[in-house]
Amino acid sequence: MDTSDKVFGKKDKYESPAIKNYTAAKKAFDEGDYSESLRLQTFAFCIDPDFTPTYELAVLTLEKLGAHDEASLFKNAITDFNNYKPFYDLGHHFINADNYRMAIPFLQRSLILSRNSLGVAMELAIAYTAQFQPEKGMELLKRIDLGDSFWAWCQLYWCSLLSNKPDGIEEFISRTRMQFFKDNSAIRNKNTAAIYAAISKLEECLLRYKTVENPEYIIRIWHYIQYGTAILDYFDNSIAENALKVAGGRYVAKFGSNSDVKMIICKLKEYLIKLERYPESIYILPGRNSEILGKAISKIFGVDCKQYNRNESVQNGLIVAGDTSEFNGYPELVNITGNTVTFALNHNWLENSLIAPDVCGFMTQMYIFPWEGGSPKINPETNKIDKSEPDLRPAEEIAESIAKEEVEINPDFKDILEFYYERKDYLKGGLKDSFKRLHYNTDSPVKGSYFC
Repeated sequence: MDTSDKVFGKKDKYESPAIKNYTAAKKAFDEGDYSESLRLQTFAFCIDPDFTPTYELAVLTLEKLGAHDEASLFKNAITDFNNYKPFYDLGHHFINADNYRMAIPFLQRSLILSRNSLGVAMELAIAYTAQFQPEKGMELLKRIDLGDSFWAWCQLYWCSLLSNKPDGIEEFISRTRMQFFKDNSAIRNKNTAAIYAAISKLEECLLRYKTVENPEYIIRIWHYIQYGTAILDYFDNSIAENALKVAGGRYVAKFGSNSDVKMIICKLKEYLIKLERYPESIYILPGRNSEILGKAISKIFGVDCKQYNRNESVQNGLIVAGDTSEFNGYPELVNITGNTVTFALNHNWLENSLIAPDVCGFMTQMYIFPWEGGSPKINPETNKIDKSEPDLRPAEEIAESIAKEEVEINPDFKDILEFYYERKDYLKGGLKDSFKRLHYNTDSPVKGSYFC
C-alpha cells in the first residue's frame, strides 16, 4: 500500500483537525459571504496545512473575489501537493503581503518537503519573528546548516537578541565588519550597503539591550530596545487586572476621547521637558486628524504651529502626525536632523511603516479618533449601545475644546519618564544614536492577542 499521501498529509476530511473550521468556511462560502469564508480558512490552514479541501475552497473563494493570481498559487499547490515549491511560493506571497500568520503553515509544510532547505527556513524564521515568536525562529535556524550566508546568520542573531540570548552577536558584528568594511568605500557600494544597514541596526539594538538589565517582555522596554523610541500610554495592569497579558502594554482597540488626547499631550510635554527636547515650533502633517492634534499641541505647549512641507528644513521642531502611517510619504524623515522630534498619537502595532516615530502616544490595532465618530456609547434613553456621531466643527474649535479639558497625570508616569531619561543618550537623536530612524515592522518578542 502506498502511504506517501498519508506521510505528506493528503488527508481524508474526517481525519483532519481542521474539519470544524473548514465546515464553517464552506458554509460562509455557500451563503455568499466570501470574505468571511476566506477569514475562516485562515484558521483551517493554521491548524492543518495538509488538508487539501481547504485549498480547493480557497481557489473557489479567491476566484469569486477576483483574486485570480492568488487563486493560481493555491491551484499550483493542489496540482503538485508533494513538491515544496508551491508551498514556498504561497508562504513568500503572504510574507510580501505582511500576512505572516497565513505564511507560517505553508512554509512549515514546504520546509518538511524540501528537507530543511535554507531558503525556506529563512522565510519561516522571518514569519515566526514577525508573529512574536523569535525563539521559534532562533531554534529553527540553529538546526539548519547556514553555511556562509550572511543573511541567515544575521536573522539567527536577530532572533537570538529578541529571545534574550545575545551571546555571539558582538563577534558576528566584528567578523562582518572585517569581511566587508575594511574601508569606507564599501559602505557606499550598493552590493554591501544593505549588509551595512543590517549590521548597524543589530549593533545599535544590542547597545540599547545592554542598558536594560534582564529585560521583561513588556512593550515599553522592547520598543525602546528595537527602535530607540518612547511610548507614553499603556494598556497595563493600572487599567485592568492582568491587562499586560493581553498584549504586553499594547491596546487591541481604543476609542478616543478629547480628555484622552489632552492627557497624551500633557505627557508628551513632560517627556520633552525632561529630555530637554522642547520644541520651538510645531509642524503638522496634512490631514484632518494631524491638523486637530497639532493645533491642540500648539495651544497646550504655547508655541506656534505650521503645516509641514516635504523636504522642509526643520530646526528644534516637533513634527506631528495623527497616526504613524502618515509618515510613510516622507522618506527624508528617516534621517534625524536639526534636533527634530517626530510624534504620532497612534501607532498600529500590526502594520509595517517607514519609521518608528521618536514618540508615540500609544500602540493599538484599531484606533478611532474622538472627532471621527463610530465609537460605542450607551444611549441613556434606550440603554442600548449606539455609535458616536462625527464632530464636524472646524479643526481650530476641536483643538480648543481639547486644550480646555481638565486632566491629571497618574503619578506612576514619573517612573516611565525616569526609564527614558536614564537612557536618553540611546534614544533617537541622543548622543549615542545612529541618527537614523528605523523602519518599523512587527518583529517583537512581546506576544499579544489581536484580531484575525
